[in-house]
Amino acid sequence: MSNSVEISWDAARLARDPAAWSLRLPEDDQHTLAATDDDAGKVRATVHAFVDAAIERVGFAHIADFVDPAAPEDDIVRTLLFVLDGIGVVVPQNGAGDLRQVLRDRDGDGATALGFHCDTCDLLVLVCLQPAAAGQGFTRLAGARRVNDLLESEDRETLSLLRGDWTYDRTGRAGPQVVVSPILFTQPDGTIGCYYQTRTVRASLNPDDPADAPRLAALDVLDEVLHRPGVGFDLMMAAGDLLIIRNSRALHGRSPYLDQPGPKARRILRLWVDKETR
Repeated sequence: MSNSVEISWDAARLARDPAAWSLRLPEDDQHTLAATDDDAGKVRATVHAFVDAAIERVGFAHIADFVDPAAPEDDIVRTLLFVLDGIGVVVPQNGAGDLRQVLRDRDGDGATALGFHCDTCDLLVLVCLQPAAAGQGFTRLAGARRVNDLLESEDRETLSLLRGDWTYDRTGRAGPQVVVSPILFTQPDGTIGCYYQTRTVRASLNPDDPADAPRLAALDVLDEVLHRPGVGFDLMMAAGDLLIIRNSRALHGRSPYLDQPGPKARRILRLWVDKETR
């Protein structure tokens, strides 16, 4: 995994070589980056180079100790925006036009797992402000290339269906209101791409229509592969960690967690970013 080329990874392969996707920022660099001055620009260049290489390899990049989680949220956001300058532009992530959100448990919804999906932006950017108190709430990741390769070897009929067009009605949400896209596809650079939102795409199909039965069955096969042990990788983000996911290369989800009210409640800062060259 030393070459900067796309790989077909699973959990075991990532565990063997964390340097391919994860970088720990030295404490001095963390402080320098927080100053957002000329010296911070040198650290930013290092971060950019690592993020580009990791995303090219596996579709995501993780930076441990990116910020001091005890810093004020506005300071953390300022550092994050400084680093994102040159990577992309922050775009609204919901119908209300919010450019940033802090994800937290809402009336116990953390107890329900979030299935694998892709957000409708180029890059999903997450900063862990506080992990769940009980050590739960893993971020789950699955590589489009690995899923494609498994289906190619096991079920080419399903893969053919997933490579056809699917309709997503996203009325009222941020970004395009209707998306028509294959779920798995080959991108211009030769990498395997993905776009998947299970509830949204299933809503466009009629379970009582025999014509939709093969497509619904294909989605069931896809979900089975995604949730197969070892296919996805569970990442526990620590406070201060940064995670950048290329939505067209890696799907993400979240394992369930039981939260603790108050200052120990799980909080994840989320931004949506589109590449400037898009």
